[in-house]
Amino acid sequence: MSQLREAGRLYGPDGVLLAMVRLLEHRDGSDRWEIRLNDPAPSATRTAVHPDEASARAELDRLYAEGGRDGEWTIRRLDSE
Repeated sequence: MSQLREAGRLYGPDGVLLAMVRLLEHRDGSDRWEIRLNDPAPSATRTAVHPDEASARAELDRLYAEGGRDGEWTIRRLDSE
């Protein structure tokens, strides 16, 4: 089972949704984290599994920086239990 921890949407200057990204924590004791990316937004979801939170967040930061050149992110962070 996975739990959503963060979600981002990238909007272009014209307000069009360009991309979506989600960060999920695996709740199975494996300590794995998952990034799900739709870029462009209507495309199929690409999934990358990371061995820990730190590496997943480093990749998420890279995606935010890269996408920030094309538009503006709205990011929603959810509290962990």
